[in-house]
Amino acid sequence: MRLLDRMILKEMATVFALGVLVLTFVMLTSKILRLIELIVSRGVGILTVLQLFLYILPYSLVVTIPMSVLLATLVTFTRLAGDSEILAFHGAGVSLLRLSRPAALFGLLTMGVTLIITIWILPVSNQAFKGLIFRMSQRQATVGIQEGIFNEVGGLILYVEHIDRKTQGMEGVFLVDNRIPKQQRIVIAQSGQFQSDPATLQLTLLLHRGTIQVLSGGEVSGQYRYLTFTDQTLTIDFRRNLGDPIQRSLGDQELSLTELLQRAADLRAQGKNYHPPIVEFHKKLAIPVCCLLFTLVGVSLGSRFRKGGRGISIAISVVCALGYYMLIVAGEALGDRGLLPAAVAMWLPNALIAGVGTYLLVRTTLYPAPVLSLFTRRLAPARAGLQG
Repeated sequence: MRLLDRMILKEMATVFALGVLVLTFVMLTSKILRLIELIVSRGVGILTVLQLFLYILPYSLVVTIPMSVLLATLVTFTRLAGDSEILAFHGAGVSLLRLSRPAALFGLLTMGVTLIITIWILPVSNQAFKGLIFRMSQRQATVGIQEGIFNEVGGLILYVEHIDRKTQGMEGVFLVDNRIPKQQRIVIAQSGQFQSDPATLQLTLLLHRGTIQVLSGGEVSGQYRYLTFTDQTLTIDFRRNLGDPIQRSLGDQELSLTELLQRAADLRAQGKNYHPPIVEFHKKLAIPVCCLLFTLVGVSLGSRFRKGGRGISIAISVVCALGYYMLIVAGEALGDRGLLPAAVAMWLPNALIAGVGTYLLVRTTLYPAPVLSLFTRRLAPARAGLQG
């Protein structure tokens, strides 16, 4: 029996690894193209791009690991049913519940891995991603500026006569700011320097001894103002200069379970919407559990299909996974607005999968499809004789 368990686990692990690779690549295709664009057109180093890829990888794994578990279970048990191995095991007294034991173990292992990713790795990767983007922005703002030409930096047109590469100080600064609609600001300063604030992840341009010309409302009927200053600070969004290569939703996903509960308590005390942190709390726990639940569905469905093989397995995997994640997204939207309790919104899809999987597994165990088909084929000649 240990040999049987190892055989099933080995086959599931092979299909699972292939599924994770293919599905993750498909999900990250657009982001990979944007990362390549950073290397080609933005001059970002290959090692930095590889770091960015590693930081966005956990997001995809949270989705692709459960899908791959379902795919591996379906492919394995569909193959066993197609080769009549389940029928042979049943004749030898080995039930489908016994055959599903290694699949359940595989589901538990992948559930543990996904829990580690959602609870611990995702918050760390989010923070690291933000820090790396900030450092890239800072380098792009200072090192990327060239003397004697017009540079586009964070939506600004910047001209600098001389740059001290050691201190990053600039002399002879000419700046055109069109970020405010229907208002143009022209800034001329004797000197300037970029400053960074790691706590707020912001970059500012500090200018010294200069003038500001403001034209608002258009060139014909607009107003003109002329100002002088000793020190002037401009806050610049340098992510725009990087092309914002990777769109990511940051916020509650960066927090640990304890921090999510604390944020929900703080928002509730302030009279604000406290539902999103609680929804995210349950989401971090509910999605990993579906790895185990998908094995129930995979075993019961896979053992009933003797024809079609991997094509049917892939189709069923895609349909089940899409249905599950659509329910998760819908539940998250309803939970964030308080229309459903957070626990119900996130755990209801799991409850549906558990109910359907348990029903199919019990029904398949009591009435195995291979045994029924064999029994039907043996009765066919007698039935034909009686009809004759």
